[in-house]
Amino acid sequence: MTAPLHCSKPVACSLDGHTIAGGLMLALSCDYIAMGTRKPFRIGITGPIVGIPYPLKAVKLVQHQLEPQLGYRFLVDANLVSSNDFPIRCERSETPDDLARKWLKMISERPLKGFQITKQKWWSDVIELDSKDNEKEKQEYFEAVTSDECMQAMKKALNKDTK
Repeated sequence: MTAPLHCSKPVACSLDGHTIAGGLMLALSCDYIAMGTRKPFRIGITGPIVGIPYPLKAVKLVQHQLEPQLGYRFLVDANLVSSNDFPIRCERSETPDDLARKWLKMISERPLKGFQITKQKWWSDVIELDSKDNEKEKQEYFEAVTSDECMQAMKKALNKDTK
């Protein structure tokens, strides 16, 4: 989910369809986000519906990229919002792929070293979390996901989808 943070070269993404859970985390890890405007799509996090906790690096990623109240609501309420209402600073266009390519071309014409150093410093706290093997967090996740409460919520969610 945080692979783009480790990439020494600029990473751009183009959102033009539903961006939920891991897809949102991956997008938030990118250096540039272009958002499509042809038709609205949903953006958000759904894990909280069934009691899935997010790891610290995902929480930090959201804290870095989204306004605090919005990020917190995503992480605890499982809110999905329309792309039209998603309050993030990004360029919007009917052709977001073109915007992403244009940005990558512009950035590629600059010296890379300064970009690399700045990116590494900006994301250093999240990158550091990737280097830690956090057994306590893994255990918390396992206990939450396998709890009766979480299992019941998952079954309920699956039953809603099949009706």
